[in-house]
Parts: sequence; structure tokens; C-alpha cells
Amino acid sequence: MEATKATDQPERSASARGRDKVIHYTVNAETQETTARKLTGRQILENAGFTPAGEYELTRNIGGKVIGLDDDEPIHEGEAFTAKFNGPTPVS
Repeated sequence: MEATKATDQPERSASARGRDKVIHYTVNAETQETTARKLTGRQILENAGFTPAGEYELTRNIGGKVIGLDDDEPIHEGEAFTAKFNGPTPVS
């Protein structure tokens, strides 16, 4: 009799396993996680709780690149971003 695997799951290719890898990054020193290899500036901000995203400027810490809300950015392990409020400030 032939031995069987513990699961009936089909073996996944290395590229498929890589797509599901959790990537850790930070926004204003707060750790975030994603399995997506690319996120828009809007997604990065909203996932970190900065809403409405249009009232924040997002910058990649290394290189100082300002990321637009609709810019599709690659996300790398350990990467850091800074969100800066640039919306209206209420005056009393």
C-alpha cells in the first residue's frame, strides 16, 4: 500500500508560496502586515488607519520619495513610511 500525505492539498509552486508570504512594514513606526507585493499610497495609509487618506502625505523613509494616493508601490520586508497630516486644521 502506498503512503499518503497528511493533507489532500496540492503541492504549491515556489512562486505561489511567495505570493502568500507576509510582508512587515511600518507607517510612523507602527508595524503593518500585507501579503500583497504592491499597494497604492491610499491602501498603505488606510491600512494604517490614516483616513481620509487624501489629508495625508505619504513618504518612503529611504530616499524620501513622496508616494501619491494612486501610485502602485512595491512593498518590501522591513520598509518604513511616514504619514504626515496636511489637511485643514480647525481654528476656534
